[in-house]
This record gives sequence, structure tokens and C-alpha cells, in this order.
Amino acid sequence: MENEFWWNLYDKAVANCNEREISDSVFVGSVSAVIFTEKGNIYRGVSVDTACSMGYCAERNAIGSMLTAGESAINKLVAVRNKEILMPCGVCREFLMQLGKKNKETEILVSLSPLRVVKLGELLPYYWNK
Repeated sequence: MENEFWWNLYDKAVANCNEREISDSVFVGSVSAVIFTEKGNIYRGVSVDTACSMGYCAERNAIGSMLTAGESAINKLVAVRNKEILMPCGVCREFLMQLGKKNKETEILVSLSPLRVVKLGELLPYYWNK
């Protein structure tokens, strides 16, 4: 059952990828992220890449939607580029941790076959803000 749930989140993330050029300075959707919250809701986001480095990651885009809806605790996270599973970058890891101590338990998909997940706290074992 757990594997099926991860596949569902993965499929949502892949379906959310929609690479496109918005203007000559903005390209979006090369990376997609899906988060599953403590309250059981799913939020999606895509990366925003800009010519002058003002863009942001898909994970933070999804988190922004979650925060707007009044939530802050994340149970699961999946990020993909096309169909390739990605780990959150260092900025996203830090942002997730700063949202609250519960988020160190956030499970992040590493692989579907075999199923492998890692907790955010494992990616930041010596976190500065104990």
C-alpha cells in the first residue's frame, strides 16, 4: 500500500511537469514537486527559471501554496525532472527545516523500484538550528 501511495505522488509530479518558455527571460516547469501534508492535502509546484537568477525551485513553489492554505507540516515530498526523481537542493532543504521541527521527519522519495525514502533530517544530520 505504501508503495502505491508513493507511485501516486510520483505520477502527480510527472504530470505536473510542463516545460515552457513564458518570455525570453523566464522558463518554467522543468522540475515539478508534489508535497503531501500532515493534514492529508497535496500541493504541487513547478520551477521558475529566470535570466537574472530571481527564480525558485518547484519545492518552494509547492510550499508557498501550502503556506497560503494555512499549513506548514509536510509528511512526504517528491520532486522530478521529466520522469527522473530528484533530491531537494540545499536551499530547499534549509527552507523545509526552518518551517518547523516536525519537518525533519519529512520523507523524501529517492527511488520507486525498489522503494527507498529518506527523511529530511538524514539529509541534514548536523543541522545548525537545534
